[in-house]
Amino acid sequence: MTQGVVTGVDTYAGAYDRQSRERENSSAASPATQRSANEDKAADLQREVERDGGRFRFVGHFSEAPGTSAFGTAERPEFERILNECRAGRLNMIIVYDVSRFSRLKVMDAIPIVSELLALGVTIVSTQEGVFRQGNVMDLIHLIMRLDASHKESSLKSAKILDTKNLQRELGGYVGGKAPYGFELVSETKEITRNGRMVNVVINKLAHSTTPLTGPFEFEPDVIRWWWREIKTHKHLPFKPGSQAAIHPGSITGLCKRMDADAVPTRGETIGKKTASSAWDPATVMRILRDPRIAGFAAEVIYKKKPDGTPTTKIEGYRIQRDPITLRPVELDCGPIIEPAEWYELQAWLDGRGRGKGLSRGQAILSAMDKLYCECGAVMTSKRGEESIKDSYRCRRRKVVDPSAPGQHEGTCNVSMAALDKFVAERIFNKIRHAEGDEETLALLWEAARRFGKLTEAPEKSGERANLVAERADALNALEELYEDRAAGAYDGPVGRKHFRKQQAALTLRQQGAEERLAELEAAEAPKLPLDQWFPEDADADPTGPKSWWGRASVDDKRVFVGLFVDKIVVTKSTTGRGQGTPIEKRASITWAKPPTDDDEDDAQDGTEDVAA
Repeated sequence: MTQGVVTGVDTYAGAYDRQSRERENSSAASPATQRSANEDKAADLQREVERDGGRFRFVGHFSEAPGTSAFGTAERPEFERILNECRAGRLNMIIVYDVSRFSRLKVMDAIPIVSELLALGVTIVSTQEGVFRQGNVMDLIHLIMRLDASHKESSLKSAKILDTKNLQRELGGYVGGKAPYGFELVSETKEITRNGRMVNVVINKLAHSTTPLTGPFEFEPDVIRWWWREIKTHKHLPFKPGSQAAIHPGSITGLCKRMDADAVPTRGETIGKKTASSAWDPATVMRILRDPRIAGFAAEVIYKKKPDGTPTTKIEGYRIQRDPITLRPVELDCGPIIEPAEWYELQAWLDGRGRGKGLSRGQAILSAMDKLYCECGAVMTSKRGEESIKDSYRCRRRKVVDPSAPGQHEGTCNVSMAALDKFVAERIFNKIRHAEGDEETLALLWEAARRFGKLTEAPEKSGERANLVAERADALNALEELYEDRAAGAYDGPVGRKHFRKQQAALTLRQQGAEERLAELEAAEAPKLPLDQWFPEDADADPTGPKSWWGRASVDDKRVFVGLFVDKIVVTKSTTGRGQGTPIEKRASITWAKPPTDDDEDDAQDGTEDVAA
């Protein structure tokens, strides 16, 4: 089998076969059957390669002695020999009957082997499962998942499963303790082979709660659906608090007060752990609405940690479990309480909540966008006068610690709402009209188109994008911690280095898989900006006039329009006396939209245009 180093487009293939124990019958897994299938596959590949003008040479089989297992500690001399042939550059293809012949090690132990082979340019061909080659990380993930499936099959047929929790997880059971709000645990019996015998294992799975409630709702899932229905109905409706007792019907606090008034039982009341006077907590409702499981996605709970790294019992968030091949969410058998697209829309609303955000408290364009700021750094809110002409934006900060400090001011800082709205709109339309030949403005239009595309894409797509970005960031952070630990000597010695390589390979795969899926989402062409709709047919007409698109557009449409082009607006205090007024163009500065980067703060400063200049 000795040959020179592979060059050019030549293919030198070797086949590997192994059987854990010798069998008298001619089963599909017998060495003879494996070798026959491998040889047939080699013949097919040879015809394909030679048809395309290449050269193919099948060097023969690397066959283990009967009884050799990849799952134990026994030596596998033929496996080591075929690996060394690949490392020496004398083979660039390995053919196996199925991936379980290649390795039935734990998936983490197999990653360095297959990573090394694919990095060497070796193509792995399974007669049963397809071709895995260099250049596509998803192929590698697919291969590793095949290995993982083989490992699970072997694990479930052996006595190596040591505890019930691991067995539950292996069989797809729920191991998170008590069921989350909206769900209950149901038992399901699985039949597995253990110690050579068929045994029944009872696992717990999540199902929608069917425990009857007192009050206006029949079951807990009905309560969750009502929350979202009320939020969706009221989130854009103007609300002006008339008294301290007034509540916004679509706010989290408002929902809690309404449930308390209607005697909707909390989970504690339902299971008898709290008294009948138990009240709804906005933080609890927020946590339930954040739970991906109500959208039908399997998820892991992330707990907050103490400064010393010890986990607490307080929930920090959730991580959606994803299919390792497609990176799409793993779905619960019971299905969603809120449809995924609706849940992603809900998350976008929750992300926008905060002081002055998330709820509509009037028909002001700029104050609800988290873009309008006073020179002192405080947000500006809307103030309604008795007449619309007196409507204004004002600094939310009532007292300034040091008025003499740069950027601070004495007294209040107000600006006419009508004047600032018109000024911002005019600056945007002026930018668009003079974009030709201006690289900065063309870049602004590109970013506006990107944002417009995200606004018009399906909520589930934007939600998936956000989760993948978080997944990638989580993997990168874990890699940084891994490298820091290694630099500190945590992985010294041969055992430590092996453990480091396994963790590094797994995290790198996770990062690259998320990046590949993000690239797929970004590949869709961004829709064009509706410039014809925004501008009047008459080129000389005022695009902000009363009969223009801007003049007739709703407040929500105007907010969307401004958000496409503007990142921040800063207003300074008027320098003239009452009744005189400093011109708006001398008081307002605009930070134009730029794509997000690793250093948003620096980019925002670079993108600021002081209109007064």
